[in-house]
Amino acid sequence: MDAQRNRPDVTVALEALEADAARWSSAAADLRAASAAAQGLDLPPAAFSFAGRAAATAYEALRGRTARLLGEGAENLDAIAAALRASAAAYAADEATGAHRLDVTDGPR
Repeated sequence: MDAQRNRPDVTVALEALEADAARWSSAAADLRAASAAAQGLDLPPAAFSFAGRAAATAYEALRGRTARLLGEGAENLDAIAAALRASAAAYAADEATGAHRLDVTDGPR
């Protein structure tokens, strides 16, 4: 009876893990879009003719680093989402195995 009472908690926890994973995936997509936008903001050195070559070099370094870090952030958030989904799958498999063991031991519910 305790096993049956705990099942909804496991289901809710699995749903919460998937909901969290979806939020992390959404945030990753936002970072990917920001990275793509930053990649498209390159300017020719002539755009900095009033400030000199050093300003153009500094802008390009900052733009490139920002785009790279946003892309890496997206990869990290995707990894978090994947880990949450893998955890949910592992919990579900463990729950199914445990339920099967109970069925074998106690008979069908």
